[in-house]
Parts: sequence; structure tokens; C-alpha cells
Amino acid sequence: MTSRRVRLAAAVVFVSAVSWSYACSTSGEGGASSPPAGEGHAAANAQPGTWEDWCGEHGVPESQCTRCNRTLVPAFKAVNDWCAEHGLPESQCRACNPNLRIERPAKRGAR
Repeated sequence: MTSRRVRLAAAVVFVSAVSWSYACSTSGEGGASSPPAGEGHAAANAQPGTWEDWCGEHGVPESQCTRCNRTLVPAFKAVNDWCAEHGLPESQCRACNPNLRIERPAKRGAR
């Protein structure tokens, strides 16, 4: 595995862990960690890494969407996965990485 892939994998694990621990510590009443309500956003109880965990507005997993949940930014910065020029994780920056493909996981039971 390349160094970049190892860093990306570490970032995903770290951000997922931070997201889960924060989600478990909130009452689920809406606070700063909740994505905007409405079409294109995952439900607050969507499990990270699933089809349901998707931000349709930004084309990334909702559990890793720093544009909807600014509290995730420090976690990405901590693992040097941040594009200061565009204000989002380097692993999600299509401006810097035009060939980047972020794919939504398949629905459960779909083939």
C-alpha cells in the first residue's frame, strides 16, 4: 500500500471513530454535529460506511462531510488530510485531485 493510501485509511478510521464517539455523547437533539435536515442528507442515525451515510449535497459520506459538520475539521487536519486552499479534506478535494472518485457504498442486499 502506498504511503498516501495508508494515510487516507488512517484518516478514515480516525474520523469515523471521532464521529462515532461524538455521536454517542450527544443527545441526538440536533446540536452542532447534526447535518442540515432535508433532502440529500443522511439521517442522524445512519451508520458510517453504509449507503444511508451519504451527503447528496457534497457527494461524500455524511459522517465525513466537513462542510455539513465543521466539528470534523480538526480530525482531518490532525492526520494532515486538509486542503487549505479549498477548505476541505485533501482526500475529498476534487479541485486538487480531478481524477478522485468517491463512491457511495451499495445498498444492503443490492447486487
